[in-house]
Amino acid sequence: MSKIINSNKKAIILIIILLISTNILNVVAPYILKLIIDELSKNNVIQKISILVIIYLLVRISIILIKAIKNRKTNFVSNKMLSELRDSMLNKVLGMKLETFNKFSSSDIYTRLTLDAENVKKLFSDNIPIILNDILHILLMIIVMIIIDIKLALIGISVIGIIALYSYMIINKLKKIDKIILDKRDLENRQYSENYNKSKLTKFFSLEKRNIKKVDNLLDEELKNRFKYISLNTFLWPVGVFLESIGMYAVIYYALNINMTYSLGTIYIFLYYIKQCFNPLKEIFNQIEEVQESLVSLEKINTILKIKEKEDIYIGYKIEKCKGNIEFEDVSFTYGKKYIFKNATFKINQGEKVAIIGKTGAGKTTMTQALMRLYSIKDGNIKIDGFDIEQISIESIRQNISYISQNAYILNDTLRRNILLDKTDIKDEKILEIIDKIGASPLLLRLENGLDEVVNINRLSKGELQIIAFIRAIIHDASIYIFDEPTSNIDLRTEKMIQCIIDKISQTSTVLIIAHRLATIKNVNKIIEIKNGSVNVIENLTNC
Repeated sequence: MSKIINSNKKAIILIIILLISTNILNVVAPYILKLIIDELSKNNVIQKISILVIIYLLVRISIILIKAIKNRKTNFVSNKMLSELRDSMLNKVLGMKLETFNKFSSSDIYTRLTLDAENVKKLFSDNIPIILNDILHILLMIIVMIIIDIKLALIGISVIGIIALYSYMIINKLKKIDKIILDKRDLENRQYSENYNKSKLTKFFSLEKRNIKKVDNLLDEELKNRFKYISLNTFLWPVGVFLESIGMYAVIYYALNINMTYSLGTIYIFLYYIKQCFNPLKEIFNQIEEVQESLVSLEKINTILKIKEKEDIYIGYKIEKCKGNIEFEDVSFTYGKKYIFKNATFKINQGEKVAIIGKTGAGKTTMTQALMRLYSIKDGNIKIDGFDIEQISIESIRQNISYISQNAYILNDTLRRNILLDKTDIKDEKILEIIDKIGASPLLLRLENGLDEVVNINRLSKGELQIIAFIRAIIHDASIYIFDEPTSNIDLRTEKMIQCIIDKISQTSTVLIIAHRLATIKNVNKIIEIKNGSVNVIENLTNC
């Protein structure tokens, strides 16, 4: 965040200068009115008064212009900083190693990029400028009051102090009630979400009355607190205005009864300054709470920005097209202190089809992700075509490996974009040829706009989504294919189609299949079994 502030340092300094200038002029303007009132009371010539009026109008016009420039500059800089902040976070997140990335949930990242980033923007566009502006406004008015008359200034400062203390007490009380209201609303939202997401459960077990009653109780509690907030707000602020009026009366009483030497202009400016302090004091205390929320958001963002590691995918040997020979030499992998597998040693030759089996959580997917350098191993070496993967650029490794998950990753975009991703050198004819070759033409016929049809996870079956993932993998022409539970949660017909696709791919590429079902591991060359941290290799299984 400090880098972003430094890059906008000149603009921030300009905004501060404009803010100070506005406040000085805001204090000078009523002082000029004081001079005009004093001149009028002395029945002086109109020429002198006319000059003061012109000066007063010029000051007011200057305030309007400087404020407009300041506001425009503040909004421009804060939005620029927001854009730079989001860009920095996104670059940081996308550059993280997967093991670091997994420490954050998707909702955490999303919240930091949206709500937290907006809170930080608000800190620089609203909170800090308002607080600085109000503090400067009050301090400058107090300084001018002291310069004009110390005795009246002491009365004014005392009044401002009492109003400040009272404003703090009111806002603190109202904020506590407001927090209760927000907490109740969060509970309501949670209940709404639960009712919506589990609507079938509600219907199956006739829970409508119970759920309605639960929400009604929460709404009643929120309403009671809202009434309490309105009642206090309606009563307390008029009391504040009354205190302000007493303070102004004290100034008038002192000036007209105790020390009657004060001019009408002097009385006016003291009354004006005291009156002008009331709203800034309220604003300051209101902004303090928002500043605390923004600082919490800033701290959350900094936890991401302070991460020093960055995955550089371009460092290392570049391999355009590997053969597909894989070798694990005494490879061990841990999550924390727990070994997932230990001393795994085996070879997979070019063009072999290998099944990786084991119980849920045994480390099957982890093993393949270590091969793709998504995770770092604890001990040992993993080699592709005789080269240690630590020496090969990550870009080269991932260009040569296609990974197909049991849950297909689908963009809310056209079928073409979902297949090609960012490749632009592949023509539609090539896509259609592969679709036809693997027998997926019925999928294309079902889509009204063909390759231009916008697809998403809600419009297609799991089997159809999986087929799209397979087409994507094939068209990227990898040397090694990893299929993670490729036939789970799909119908028998689609399973047979996918088995056929895998068989065709295995004719020219090395294929690793993470599997539970026996049908998935038919006709493999070897099985790698992970059991209780040990890795066993069963070979010579062709046609069994």
